[in-house]
Amino acid sequence: MAYISTSIYVPEAARSINVELLFPTDGLLVDGQEKVNGVIWLLHGAYGSGKDWLHMTAASRYAYDRGYILICPDSTNSFYSDMRYGTPFYSALVNYLPRQLELIFKIPQEREKTYIAGLSMGAYGALKAGLLNPERYAAVGAFSGPLNMAVLAQNAGNSIYRPIFTPAFGEELALNETEDLFKLVKNAAAGQKKYGQRILLTCGKQDEDKYPIYSQNQQFRAAAKEAGLEFSYQEWDGSHVWHVWDRSLAEFIGFIEGSDYAEEIKSHWK
Repeated sequence: MAYISTSIYVPEAARSINVELLFPTDGLLVDGQEKVNGVIWLLHGAYGSGKDWLHMTAASRYAYDRGYILICPDSTNSFYSDMRYGTPFYSALVNYLPRQLELIFKIPQEREKTYIAGLSMGAYGALKAGLLNPERYAAVGAFSGPLNMAVLAQNAGNSIYRPIFTPAFGEELALNETEDLFKLVKNAAAGQKKYGQRILLTCGKQDEDKYPIYSQNQQFRAAAKEAGLEFSYQEWDGSHVWHVWDRSLAEFIGFIEGSDYAEEIKSHWK
């Protein structure tokens, strides 16, 4: 693997954004040539960074095994939004960074090989980006996502979490229509059918501690089904912890390939 930790200046955001990149340069070879099966954008959770995926999961091994480039950007606690008081991280993720990475590192841009996934806050960001841009991402993975963000933001209004939500969503903690997944899903089915986008949701069955994540996933599943959105869902024992997200990534790779990759490495899971 070739690992690059870099900081890329994004003019539209008026700042540099840290990005971790992994390239399977010594991985799959076909007739002596490197074979890249795709590009996976991996989004981190709140209080985290792009390095989390590389330090806390076997993401680099999975990428090596199957020939994927990994892109893990930092987004602070932005909820991958164009923050009311801060950086336009959503626009950076979807528009600005891909263009810069293509120019600098020649990252492939074909939709058929571009995937996005995330854990917790990153699951919300990945699903939002995917639903809004089915023409850009062939598949989306949302692992243990706080999918009912409108309710979470409002409930944070009188709690210790208000300082986290306010920079992203403003003093009123009100989401616009492109930030509320329950509103987005109502119009997402048509775009999904047009482009053939695939969606995988995963969640630990005991993920109800700090936030009712499991309950939110069930609520979103019902709303998505009613709206005609097609998706796959997997759950197993676990709370808001890394072994759930490690398994989720392996499941996602198998999902986008239509392979049994996750089954191949189950012996490594707890």
